[in-house]
Amino acid sequence: MTKKDVLIIFVLFAGFFIFYVNQNPHVGVLSGDEMAMHHLDMVYEGSYEVPDGLKVAENPTYPIGSQALSRADHMDGMMDGVEVTIVGTYETIAYATTYTSTNTGMRVEEHKWVVHEELVDVSAGALKDGAEVLTRAQHMKGMNDAVHTIDYSTPTTVYMVDFELPNGTKVTNHKWVVEEELEPLY
Repeated sequence: MTKKDVLIIFVLFAGFFIFYVNQNPHVGVLSGDEMAMHHLDMVYEGSYEVPDGLKVAENPTYPIGSQALSRADHMDGMMDGVEVTIVGTYETIAYATTYTSTNTGMRVEEHKWVVHEELVDVSAGALKDGAEVLTRAQHMKGMNDAVHTIDYSTPTTVYMVDFELPNGTKVTNHKWVVEEELEPLY
C-alpha cells in the first residue's frame, strides 16, 4: 500500500466521520459526556397517538397551538429555554421513573415523564414511590416493556410539544412536558 493509498483512505474515513457526527441531532447541544447519555435514543419524530384513556385537558393554561418557553431540565439541558408549540394537552398523573433500557441495557435514572395511561395493568390513582411496573411508552427507544421503578409522581397537565433544537433539528410530538416546566413567552 502506497502513501497515496493511505492518504486516500484517511481522507475518506475523516470525511465519513465528519458527515456521521454532523448527522447526530445532539451535536452543538450536548457535551461529550452527555452525548453518551440515553437521550441519543430519543424519538425525534414522535407519534401523535396517545394511550387509551388519556383525558384531554378541558381548560389548559397553554392551549393547543399556543407557544410557551420550556424550562424542562430533564433532557440534559436540550429543552431549557427552548420555545415550544403545544400540540396536545392532557390531565393525568406524570411519573419520574428509573429503568434499564431494553435497547441498550443502560440504567436510566429519574426519566421524566411517563404518564399513568402508559403503564400496564395499574388501577386508578397514583402509584406509590418505589412501585415497579411495566410501561407501553415508546417516546424513548428501550423504555417499552421495561420494568420501571416509580421515583415520584405528580398530578398535572402534561403537554405534547413541537420544538427545534439549537442546531436546527426539529422535534415533533415530544412526550411529555408538565405544566410546571412551562412559562409564558412574554
